[in-house]
Order: sequence, then structure tokens, then C-alpha cells
Amino acid sequence: MKELSVVIITWNSQQYITACMDALIQSVSAFNYQLFIVDNGSTDETLSILNNYLSHNTVLIKNKKNKGVAHARNQALQLVTTDKVLLLDIDTVVNEQAINELVAYIDTNTEVGICAPKLLSIDDDVQLSCRRFPSLRYKFYNLLASKNIFLKRNQSQFYMEQMKGNAPFEVEYVIGACQLIRKAALNQVGLLDEHIFYGPEDADLCLRMWNARWTVVYLPSVSIIHHYQQITRKNSFSVLTWKHAQALVYYFWKHKRF
Repeated sequence: MKELSVVIITWNSQQYITACMDALIQSVSAFNYQLFIVDNGSTDETLSILNNYLSHNTVLIKNKKNKGVAHARNQALQLVTTDKVLLLDIDTVVNEQAINELVAYIDTNTEVGICAPKLLSIDDDVQLSCRRFPSLRYKFYNLLASKNIFLKRNQSQFYMEQMKGNAPFEVEYVIGACQLIRKAALNQVGLLDEHIFYGPEDADLCLRMWNARWTVVYLPSVSIIHHYQQITRKNSFSVLTWKHAQALVYYFWKHKRF
């Protein structure tokens, strides 16, 4: 029986837990799996609901406060002993086909460090989850696109045409909502950068994978549901928005990619 580890973070996630966990447990039933859940200081009913899913193969780590995505995931990643680990957002709903094909792909393509499926909204819209690395130019296009200016240029950061097909293809990075990672590659490039509290830790990890000669691949033939909580857009002046902005500045400075 193949082994698989799954890492999930929760933070005031009560509305997503049941759908996420029920689908996940069913989808990995053919694996000898271990589930790591890190709660980042939830104050709603998250922990109470999670109690329904605790079992011999589940590790629950409770943080007293929100320590950010990278720190929380690293707490779990340090405990992983399997050769593959799935990073999964709590607002996703996976399925058996997607999990099986991701695992099969990374098993048969030894140069792949990270692979990811297509992400669909609950309305079946394809999300732009595979992208070119962040840059000031793309951030500027994002701002203009929100005002319906430079829409075509804004799309240049995505793989619009390739996403329409079914063949796997290499991308610069995939967002962290669902990433299957080869543990050997992670051991080589290192854990998530904890200087990044909230985004773009996913781009940073993929860039380090490429620098270490591992590839990052998007599989458009399989898909999962992703509710896509973009917290920074809900409140432009929130603490998380500020932390995200700081993280972007750090990312640009770290990699000298402007």
C-alpha cells in the first residue's frame, strides 16, 4: 500500500471543515496515510468540529495564535516521513481520481518536485492557479485589470492556452491550495520560508525547486474544488493585507526579481 502524508492548516475555518475532511478521507482510503492538521489559533468552532476527525493517523497541532502559513505548514512538514506530501487548503474538496493521478504522475516522472491539479470554483469556473513568478509588472497589471484596463496584458502571467488542454505542462509556479510535493526535493531546497507570513510562500518554494533543477508541473486533466478565500481582497486595510504586502517586498528583495 502506498504511503502519503497530508498537511492542512485551519484558522476560523468552521464552514469548510466537514466538506474538506469527508472528501479527503474518502479520497485517500487506498493509501497508508497520515494527516497533519495545524490550527492557527482559531476562535470559532473549528477545533470542536475537528475533534470528529481525530484518529490514530491524525496529528493535530494547536497554535495559540496565527503564526502564518509557512510557519504552520513547516510544523507539520518537519514530522513527515513519507516520500510524498500533499499540501492542501481547508477550503478545498478533493476526489480520488485527482489524488491518484497526482501520485502516479510524480511517481513516474522523477524530475518533478511539485505537481498540482486544476482548481475549480463551486460554479465550475477554472481558477488561474498556475502562473509565472510574481513581479512588480504583474502586480501593476493586476491593479489595472481590476479597473478593466490592460486585461490582455494581465493575462500574460497565466498559461491561458495550455490550461485548455489535457496534457501536463511545466509552469513557473502553482498556488499552494493543492500541491503534491516530493519529499526528497523538499529536503534539498528546504522548508517554506517563514519570513513570508501570508503569500507568496508558494511562489518562493517553486522558484527554489526550479533553482535546484526540480520541475513544477500542472495537470489540467484532473481537478478539485477550491472555494478560494482571498482574504486580502476582503479588507484592503487589514493586518493580513499589510503582512502580504511585506511578504511581497521580501520576496522581490530575496530573489532580486522585480
